[in-house]
Amino acid sequence: MIITVTPNISLDKTLIVEGSFEIGKTHRVKDITFVPGGKGVNASRALLGLGYKAPVLGFLGGNAGKQVKSIFEEEGIICDPVWINGETRTCYNIVDTINKTQTEVLERGPAITREDIDLLKDKISKYLSRDTIVCMGGSLPLGAPIELYAELVELVKSKGGRVILDTSGKALEKGLDACPFAVKPNRAEVEAILNIKLDPNDKENIKNALNHFSNKGIELSVISMGKDGLFASYEGKYYRVTPPEDSNPVNAVGSGDSTVAGIALGLEQNLKIEEVLRLGAAMGTANVRTLKPGDVRKSDVEDILPKVEVTVI
Repeated sequence: MIITVTPNISLDKTLIVEGSFEIGKTHRVKDITFVPGGKGVNASRALLGLGYKAPVLGFLGGNAGKQVKSIFEEEGIICDPVWINGETRTCYNIVDTINKTQTEVLERGPAITREDIDLLKDKISKYLSRDTIVCMGGSLPLGAPIELYAELVELVKSKGGRVILDTSGKALEKGLDACPFAVKPNRAEVEAILNIKLDPNDKENIKNALNHFSNKGIELSVISMGKDGLFASYEGKYYRVTPPEDSNPVNAVGSGDSTVAGIALGLEQNLKIEEVLRLGAAMGTANVRTLKPGDVRKSDVEDILPKVEVTVI
């Protein structure tokens, strides 16, 4: 079973503006979408596109939280939230289709309490077994201890489950201390915590970055590199995963989350590691073909999957 945990769920608004987007100017919106967002949320949506229902767990509050819950029901996504005081955050993604740029504006969100965290842990526990894979990640809400992911990882591991952690900064560093099964930071997140520049053409540079995670006991380490694909390490081997370049990308937001979804699904299906990584890259690439984050279509994945190259480096 796969579940996702997103402590800082949001209501995401994607705005496609007319003409070129410029800071300090007035713009008209020609298209808009409203969807629940957050790393785990996008992963659950991506899995739904392939016919797999992964429940979303996290915190919701206020009118925005009620709207998020309603949209989940319309989408067919199972949501089992902890209801809190405060208002679920709203985040904005401004898309310029002419210059192919995206500008994100993210609200911080409501504060949570120790009681809220304990209620979330109780909900997570109900889904846990030796076969459970938990995709968790994103920013932490106000009031959450920086060690929250470490605390949740330890909970999952105590029941025999596996965690794929996708977060950044101090939350990632603290989360690593609990030794999740897998991590999937992106290029910028790795460069920030290691204070280095990643070069996809420098094998030793990439291997050293992956070793930072494997040396902490992480079994599967994956770094997403945007158009440069993925790099991963598993059981002493290093992999480069190169998906085909999409000639007409629509919206890249959620691609990393869709990659996590593919990795989780591959693990759940007991695929070989090369196929796990291939599926992750295919779902991440399929995500850019649609406007809604995590709106992965099975037909796109089937088209992309055989074109993904996985090589040992």
